[in-house]
Amino acid sequence: MAKRYNPNKCKINRNYSISEIALLYQVHKSTVKAWLKRGLIKIDSQRPYLILGSDLRLFLKDLRGINKRPCELGEIFCMKCRSPRIPEQESITFEAESSTYGRIKARCEVCHSSMNRYFRLQELSVLQRHFAVILPLQQKRLG
Repeated sequence: MAKRYNPNKCKINRNYSISEIALLYQVHKSTVKAWLKRGLIKIDSQRPYLILGSDLRLFLKDLRGINKRPCELGEIFCMKCRSPRIPEQESITFEAESSTYGRIKARCEVCHSSMNRYFRLQELSVLQRHFAVILPLQQKRLG
């Protein structure tokens, strides 16, 4: 699993060297050099390389969003396929987790693995339009 680096650790008005960034985020210098190859902007081509704090913060924020794949209303994220998928309609069940949150359990149409989606109970009526939600007998009074 990829590590998530806090972009707010760096000061936007400060210049950082490669070794200072490595110490700040507790990574190896090679990791910072790999970031430079991936698009982290340096001030100029002279050594030691200096990176603006604002550029570092922007790069780390973009790095966080690279692997995000938001689901549409009729989709649930499949952990095995690693992408949003439409579930098998006959396999969808609803489970109340607390008085405010619930969970939809289903199977993926493609790989048939289990999928989960957490939501607020206030959104149940919107989700029922997209999913054929089957409420268990003891939970039918929640809606």
